[in-house]
Amino acid sequence: MDECIARLRLYYGDLPLAKMMRKIGVPTSTYANWVKRGTVTSDQLVVGLINAGISLDWFFSPGKQLNYPTPSQLHIAEVVQSDYQRASERTQIIKAVEAVEPLFELFKLEKNEDNQELLVETYLARRSDHVTVNFAVKQVAKALASAQRRAKKPRT
Repeated sequence: MDECIARLRLYYGDLPLAKMMRKIGVPTSTYANWVKRGTVTSDQLVVGLINAGISLDWFFSPGKQLNYPTPSQLHIAEVVQSDYQRASERTQIIKAVEAVEPLFELFKLEKNEDNQELLVETYLARRSDHVTVNFAVKQVAKALASAQRRAKKPRT
């Protein structure tokens, strides 16, 4: 119970407990029951965290790098897998594009297809493969090569 509240405080700061509970959709009566029992009902907490957009990995496994299975690692029927994979990939790509969009302005990057593809590819690799040093070095090399090609192009 104490650890749960401590993690919520890390996320929400000094927000009063009642407001924190509202943010994760836990009724005051449920929270009162948690306090009485000294334990948290995990199913309600998990649903609340997901609805609030709080990473379950971060909340329940701080400091641990957990594996995100790729669709090919999942044991589901081939037809279902391909539908799942397409829907999942579309959602992941949309989220990745939204996440990297502010970087163009922040780092004064030229907003072109190559740069966007490189950033999105790196973002997606972080979620599924836990970026290795090898992958990171290749991404930097691609970025440098792209910059060199643009520098060599004659200006019209």
